[in-house]
Amino acid sequence: MLEYIILILFILILFASVIFNQSMIIALLINLILLIIYALIKKYKPREILNMIYIGLKDTKTILIVFSLIGMITGIWRLSGTISYMIYYGTSFISPKFFYAGVFIFNSIISFLTGTSFGTASTAGIICMSISNAMNFNPFVTGGAILSGAFFGDRSSPMSTSALLVATITETNIYINLKNMFKTCVIPLILTIITFQIFNFGIDVNLNIKSISAIADIFNFNIMLIIPTVSIIILSILKLDLKINMIISILISIIFAKVFQSSSYGEIFKALIFGYHIDSAAGELINGGGLISMINMHLIVGISSGYFGFFKYTDLLKDIKNKISKIFAKSPNLLVMSIISVIISVFSSNQTLTIMLSYEMARESYKSREELALDMENSAVMTPIYIPWNIAGRTPIEMVGAPVGALYFSFYHHYIILVNTIFSIVEFMKNKSLSEK
Repeated sequence: MLEYIILILFILILFASVIFNQSMIIALLINLILLIIYALIKKYKPREILNMIYIGLKDTKTILIVFSLIGMITGIWRLSGTISYMIYYGTSFISPKFFYAGVFIFNSIISFLTGTSFGTASTAGIICMSISNAMNFNPFVTGGAILSGAFFGDRSSPMSTSALLVATITETNIYINLKNMFKTCVIPLILTIITFQIFNFGIDVNLNIKSISAIADIFNFNIMLIIPTVSIIILSILKLDLKINMIISILISIIFAKVFQSSSYGEIFKALIFGYHIDSAAGELINGGGLISMINMHLIVGISSGYFGFFKYTDLLKDIKNKISKIFAKSPNLLVMSIISVIISVFSSNQTLTIMLSYEMARESYKSREELALDMENSAVMTPIYIPWNIAGRTPIEMVGAPVGALYFSFYHHYIILVNTIFSIVEFMKNKSLSEK
């Protein structure tokens, strides 16, 4: 009974912070205290509780470093003129009539090549959102198109870490999994392109000419300014460690800031830490970035990652797991998997934890490992984006500067889950009908 009370309070606190527009960080901190109180009631020693928190925190070190580098990249790209160059020339050849669908397809290609949603958002995503702002497109729809494209490769690229994780824990062949994923993404892919194109109909684009012209007056443009973004894509394809990849891009941008923009070392330091800010008409398009801009994400990840040890080493989820096993026996597998992965995403801070906990909840209910792997790809890999405090979707949205509500305009996620769940229900009903005859 105590476990249910704790879990209900946990969810209510998080949703209350969203509904009443209160600090997510405070809500996450309150929930960490709630879990500590639960552990104390269950007679866990303070040292054991600290160890539970540490277990979660130690695995986030790499993520926090990547966040820091992302903040610095977005600042120095602005100072060096890379983003301004992309905006200035991008607005001249992108067709407004196919903008949203084009953004989705472009980000899908980059994410498939690199296998990372974070890497896609920090390169193609930032460029697309900057151009979107310059052309006065809807930031919610553009953000959704970027996120949809970023997760196309995150789900089904042979270089995707989430695809590799699913294959590893289910003990399946990643290439068989990828083949199955492509079969189940064709209809969602077509529906996503159609949906984004529908949002393009009737749009009267008002190009922000004043701001774009101001950009050209501020920066010295050179085609070499695309190198910091292109280098990240190429080095990701070559499987260079993401942290080293980003550091190389930062170093190139620092050189370009000196060579092309004649920036001082003080200006470079300021851009890396505090971002780029200029008081002119161009500011609304290019201001932002810097290490400081990622502080909220650092806190969200740092606090929520401390939850993992409590879920792993206490009995918080034990009774729920037993009940879920009974539900699997009476319901379509993917329907149940989708629901539990959404619930788990509420408690977890990242996609990896959602995948691992979903696997633990469902693995005994599947006879086929390949089916389990596919259902996880069509649920646990995708559902974390629906939770605004889960970094899977929140981080790419924060990176590109889109509103948080853009999460729910990621139609590729909707269609992957919806279409495949419908097929799962139909298959379940057909098998049930045959067994009754």
